[in-house]
Amino acid sequence: MSTETPAPSSVELIVQELEADIIFGHLRPHQELIEDMLMARFDAKRHVVRAAIQELVARQIVVKPRSRSARVKDFTTQEVEELYHLRALLQKEAVMIMPFPVPAAKLDALKTLHIQYAAAVSVGANPRLIHQMNDEFHRQIFALCGNETLCKAIAFYTEASNPIRSYGMTDRQWLEQATSEHAAMVNAIEQQDRTTLAHLVVEHMQPTRRRWESMRGQS
Repeated sequence: MSTETPAPSSVELIVQELEADIIFGHLRPHQELIEDMLMARFDAKRHVVRAAIQELVARQIVVKPRSRSARVKDFTTQEVEELYHLRALLQKEAVMIMPFPVPAAKLDALKTLHIQYAAAVSVGANPRLIHQMNDEFHRQIFALCGNETLCKAIAFYTEASNPIRSYGMTDRQWLEQATSEHAAMVNAIEQQDRTTLAHLVVEHMQPTRRRWESMRGQS
């Protein structure tokens, strides 16, 4: 058994690619991650592939039962309810402690990112780019609360919900709705409307969740 430590860049590359496969529906719940196939795909050694799988397990989007192969995580209805309830609590708290008014430079940066995101959606840019810009938009919003630990928790549970979010990530109607809701969030921040912003950051999560429930026959 190799004791060689995998290069972080090699492991992270595989993690990013597999996570993108999950986010965009190329890998679905219960689908097996076969080490030999991943080794061939990424031209990587087994210990590198295993380290990448373990990182995905740590991020709670892949499961690895004892003596069984790794598989994309599936969720029960209760797990989804609990996950989204926790995300709502964390995100609302970030809004409630957010100092107003927001510094002009940070508000301008958020506006610029929103414009770039809207442009990417309108021209049908690469879905991975749109997803990255979406996550960066939300990262910047919650960073305004000034609580780094809270922001890390929000990011962790957002990423953990990626297998659920994947059910709407490439849907044109959802992307257009997301663009509109992003604009409303920016406006709420500019107007120092904490109540509206708290409502928006929770409701913004729901369309992909409802799509997941519908496609799973749970609504």
